[in-house]
Amino acid sequence: MKNNLSKIIFTCLLSSQLIITANAAESSADKAQLVTTETAKVEQVNPTMWLPGNVISRKNSPISAEQTGLLLWIKDVGSQVEQGQVIAKIDNRHLKLQLAQQKAQVKQHQADVTYLTSQKKRMSTLSQKNNTAVSELERIVKDLVVAENEVIALKMLAKQTELAIEKTHVVAPFSGNISERFAHVGELISIGRPLVQLVDTYNLDIKIAAPIAIASFLQADAQVMVKWQDKLVELPIRTWSKAGDQSSRTFDVRLAADDLNLLAGTAVTVSLPKQFPGEATLVPRDALILRERETFVLTIDENDQAKKVNVMIGQGVGRWVSVTGALWAGDEVIVRGGERLQDGQKVRIDQSLVAKATAKR
Repeated sequence: MKNNLSKIIFTCLLSSQLIITANAAESSADKAQLVTTETAKVEQVNPTMWLPGNVISRKNSPISAEQTGLLLWIKDVGSQVEQGQVIAKIDNRHLKLQLAQQKAQVKQHQADVTYLTSQKKRMSTLSQKNNTAVSELERIVKDLVVAENEVIALKMLAKQTELAIEKTHVVAPFSGNISERFAHVGELISIGRPLVQLVDTYNLDIKIAAPIAIASFLQADAQVMVKWQDKLVELPIRTWSKAGDQSSRTFDVRLAADDLNLLAGTAVTVSLPKQFPGEATLVPRDALILRERETFVLTIDENDQAKKVNVMIGQGVGRWVSVTGALWAGDEVIVRGGERLQDGQKVRIDQSLVAKATAKR
């Protein structure tokens, strides 16, 4: 009887222990972060070097006055303006008075032209009848030509004055943002005086001072990697200088950055080719975790724990990126669910997403 009772108690205790162990295992599995992985691979890519760059505007100009006068109005710093929009107004009352005087002179000489034209017609009729001297007719013809040319000259002066009046309204030669103002309302402005600094915020470049040694590896429109803060994008090489700086042994390389929401002056880093193509380890772009001072990927060790691996980013190949670090072809890297993972944290792989990721390769 006692033996049976002992067996029953032992069986109950064993069952309880198994249930506790199973619950603990299930609880541990529930706490593990669900992730998706892909496999790193090796392919031919161009070896690269990372260089500092700056976002600049292709158009960045001081807009100057083309007329003298009192400054009546000017756009404020930070104003966004479109091409042809007025950004400053200069007093033009003296020019309007000058234009009125010139138009009056045009009318006066036009009256002379009308009178001399009539005289020429009458004298021509009399000359045909030998009732007047030929010299008199020639004098009238000469005076008529002089009067006609005087009218033309005065009309040209009037047009010049109209142009001067038009230029008292200073307009933006291109669309952009006013980054600085050099004059204030009430100042007497002279010709050539800078009024504002206008920066094109739509057409941007990234400018890099690259070593002359890599010039032969550049190709127009080739896509290169650009990194700033926690962002990584591919941009095309737009152009580069064909002459280098003798003191620094560098030359300017420009990337087209029109589609980036960046301010001129932003600092970035750019990956430019430095050698001919060679083999490199590639990981999906989604596997990269970018921080201000480091870039890393997360792999999974034999204990199903996340392992942090610091890497250096190289050339982009579609949705893949070449990296250098303690990573090899065949390593599983986390592409989804790794943003908040800590090094050593338990993970479990979402098998349904693995199949979809594999199908996209």
